[in-house]
Amino acid sequence: MRADSVGNETALPMDDLVEIGVFAPGEGDGLGAPLYPQRHRIRSGRQTITITVPREPARAGVDSYGRLIDRDRADDMGRVGG
Repeated sequence: MRADSVGNETALPMDDLVEIGVFAPGEGDGLGAPLYPQRHRIRSGRQTITITVPREPARAGVDSYGRLIDRDRADDMGRVGG
């Protein structure tokens, strides 16, 4: 999305390299050691990315270090694993 000076948003097609991060369990709600920090080309529409990591993951997400401008960072990471 692109926002103008008064906050009106317009949808734009996406075709960017974005970091996908998978992390081990950390202290409290924090991120643990990175198990997979790699950039992937993300395009508009639904996509599936399958990642294999060396040990049990706890959290994974898109733009895990918050480098991109984002109005809602809370939806970038989620819990994974059993």
